[in-house]
Amino acid sequence: MEKDKKIPLKLESGKEVTIVVKQPTTGINSRANRIHAKTWTECIQDGIMTKKGLTKFMQEKGIWDGDKEREQLRITQKLVDLEKQLFVKKGRSSKVKASEGKKIAIEMRQLRAKLRLLLAERIAMENHTAEAIADNAKFDFLVSACTYYENGQKVYNTLEDYINSADSEIAFAAASALASMIYSLDQDFESRLPENKFLKMFDFVDEDLSLVDTEGHRVDLEGRRVNDLGQYIDADGKRVDIDGNPLDEDGNYVPTVTYVDEKGKKITPNG
Repeated sequence: MEKDKKIPLKLESGKEVTIVVKQPTTGINSRANRIHAKTWTECIQDGIMTKKGLTKFMQEKGIWDGDKEREQLRITQKLVDLEKQLFVKKGRSSKVKASEGKKIAIEMRQLRAKLRLLLAERIAMENHTAEAIADNAKFDFLVSACTYYENGQKVYNTLEDYINSADSEIAFAAASALASMIYSLDQDFESRLPENKFLKMFDFVDEDLSLVDTEGHRVDLEGRRVNDLGQYIDADGKRVDIDGNPLDEDGNYVPTVTYVDEKGKKITPNG
């Protein structure tokens, strides 16, 4: 577990504060576990499903069936195979074109996106199970009990104080810091994925992991230039459609057609 975290913040009001998120003590963890157990019991009494019950429910309703389970396993195994192909030499020669490695890495990206989409509905439903609600209650208590100002004063006197201000900048920063501490969350998780590590090694992506060309310009999978919003642009940075036709800032086509009347005389559009 990481050490205590000191976090300087500048609030929307302009006020600057520094909070300290401390490691939970044994006593605090004990109280948090009791809150977890109590919340879980209350959920069961209220008829809220457990993860096991949810799995059965999703199978009965066809939300998560054997086909989806097999698809998850297939994609997971394919990712393992592609990672090995990306980094381990095959046969006598270890020489592989970087462009070929890029294709493998991009395929891994696409597969991982497909896996996330496949699991999205299941994960969303699991967030409402007894276990998830109990986990959240435990975490909320830990944040409320472990967050201090720099002078040693507690930010939240009670759990209710934290819950009532859970949308504030301080609460968000404290929760993020504590989650990183107790769950060992990797803030650079995406950049540490094998496919992204490869793409970074050969400058196929920028710092935001967006694909770039040899000149450092952002591009799509086909090498067409795009801006920070993913919109197609030309060499001058102006918006175009996928075929290179000019667009205005709102994404509307810039007229390049001259209309004439039946006698061939140019017609001036209204407005």
